[in-house]
Amino acid sequence: MATNASQSGEQDRPIFGQFLARYTDEFYLVFRLLFAFIVALHGAQKAFLMWGFPADHPLGWKVDVAGWVEFISALLIASGIFTRLGAGALCVVMVVAYFDVHFGNGAGAPHLFPTGGFGAHGGEVPILWFTIAGIIGVMGSRRYGLERMILKKEIL
Repeated sequence: MATNASQSGEQDRPIFGQFLARYTDEFYLVFRLLFAFIVALHGAQKAFLMWGFPADHPLGWKVDVAGWVEFISALLIASGIFTRLGAGALCVVMVVAYFDVHFGNGAGAPHLFPTGGFGAHGGEVPILWFTIAGIIGVMGSRRYGLERMILKKEIL
C-alpha cells in the first residue's frame, strides 16, 4: 500500500518551509553565532571598559561580574562548548539585570521610551536576552558545536 504525500505530512508544509527545513541546524548555528557576537560585544564593553563605558559606574562590581559572565557565556555559546552552562549563566545575569537595574524604569511597560533615554529603559533587552538564552539553554549546541564534534555528545 503506497502512502501519499498528505499522509507523510510533506504536503502540509509550504514550499518555502520544505526548502528551509533542510537547513535547520545551519540556521540555528547562525542564530547562535549572531547572538553570541552581540552578547560578547556587550560583555567586553563592561569587562574591559571599552567604547566609552565608565570605570566608575554606579552599580560597581555588579557591572564587572555581569560583563565577565556575558563575555564568557558568549564564547561558550558561540563555540558550542558547555553551551547550556553558558546560556544558563546568562539567564541568571539577565534576571538580576532586569530586577536590579531596569525594573524601576518602567517594568509594566518595558518597551516605552523612558524620560532618561535608552540608558534608563525598562528592560526589553534583558527580557529578550533571557528568552534567547533560555531557548539556547534548552536546545544546546545541536549539530554544530565543538563539544559535540570532539566528544560526540554534549556533556552539559
